[in-house]
Amino acid sequence: MRIKKRILLIGDTPGWAFHRIIEFIIQRVKGFDFYVDFTVNHPRVHTKTTSDFVSKGTVILSNARRKWPFQNIIVLRALVFHSIKVLHRIGLSKFDEHGFLRRVTPDNSYDLVVYLDYYMDKDGDFSHIRADKTIKGIFTEQFPPKGVIHHADITIEAFCQEYLSDSQALLVGAPSIEEVYSQHFKSPIFFASLCYDETLFIPKKRMKNKEFIIGWTGNPDRDFKGFYTHVIPSIEALQAMGYPIALRTQFQGSIRSLAAFWQGVDLALIASEADAGPSMFIEASLCGVPSVSTKIGLPQFVINHGENGLFCERNVEDMVLAIQQILDDSRLYHRIQSNIRASYVEKLGVEAQKQRWEKIFNAMLHE
Repeated sequence: MRIKKRILLIGDTPGWAFHRIIEFIIQRVKGFDFYVDFTVNHPRVHTKTTSDFVSKGTVILSNARRKWPFQNIIVLRALVFHSIKVLHRIGLSKFDEHGFLRRVTPDNSYDLVVYLDYYMDKDGDFSHIRADKTIKGIFTEQFPPKGVIHHADITIEAFCQEYLSDSQALLVGAPSIEEVYSQHFKSPIFFASLCYDETLFIPKKRMKNKEFIIGWTGNPDRDFKGFYTHVIPSIEALQAMGYPIALRTQFQGSIRSLAAFWQGVDLALIASEADAGPSMFIEASLCGVPSVSTKIGLPQFVINHGENGLFCERNVEDMVLAIQQILDDSRLYHRIQSNIRASYVEKLGVEAQKQRWEKIFNAMLHE
C-alpha cells in the first residue's frame, strides 16, 4: 500500500485568510496527508533574529487556544485531556488535548512544510520540525512587504538571502508577484491561492435598486487598500455630481454572510496599492459583480479592460471617471457584468486552483 506524503501547512492565526487557504487545500486536494499548525501556537517571545525583523506575533500569545470544561478540576483534568486527545486523533475534534487548533505528527517529521508567508519560521518557533523540503509564500506585491519587515532599504538580494535561502520553492499569491522575485530567486516559483465555494457564491436575480450600489469588503484600516483615502472620496465625488449611488460595506463576517452581501451590490471598487488578492475580488466576481480596480493582484490576472471589468489608476479622479463611464453606458455595464463570473472561474475557479496546488505538491514531492 502506497504511503501518502506528509505535508505540514502553516498559517498565522486560525480564522484569518491563510487559514482559509489551508481549508481549501485540505478540502479539495487529494492524495496527500495534510497537517496544520499556526504561528500563534508557537510564540517566539524575547528572541532576536539576524535582522530588525519585528512581528506582533512574537509577543502576543495565542488567542486560538480553547480552555476545556473542568480543566481546572484536578480529578477530571486527566480524563478530559486523554478524551480530547483520542477525539483529536480520530478527527472528531479540531482542537488538540492542549486546546490548540492544529494537527501535527507525533514525531514532527514531514515530507514538505509550507509556510504560507515567508516570515513565519521567524515569527513562530518551529525549530522542532523536521522536513525534507520547504516552501515559503509571499502574498503581497509590495517590496519590501509592509507590516513585518521594518527596514525599508533592504535589497531584494538581501531579502532572498535572509528569508528565502532555506526554501526549495517560492509560493506567490498572484502572478504579478513572480515578476518581482524571478530574477533573484533561482528555485521554482509557483502561483496558487484559494477559491470560494462556487455553489455558495452565485449570481442571483436582483431587484432593481433606486441607487447604484458600490460594494467594499475587507479591513478598512489597512492603508494600502485605500478605503478612506480613495474609496470614500470617490463615492462622495460622484454623489456631489448628482449620481444616485451608495456605498455598502462589510468589514468582517462569515463566508456565508459575504456571499449574501454581494447579492445586493452592482459594482466593486478596488483601490489597493499592492495586494495579492484582494478577497473581495473573489467574492464579487463569483457573484457576478464586476469591478473597477487598480492593476494589482488577481484583478490584473483576470480583467480584460472593457470586457469583464475596468482598470483605473490609483487616484480619485480616475476612479470617478471609470465609474462614470459605467453609469453612463448601460451596455458597457451589462457586458462586464455578464462576463466576469465565467472569466474568473476559468482562470481562478475551484478546479483551476486545485490543479495548481496538485502541480506544486507533485513537483516538490515526486520529482
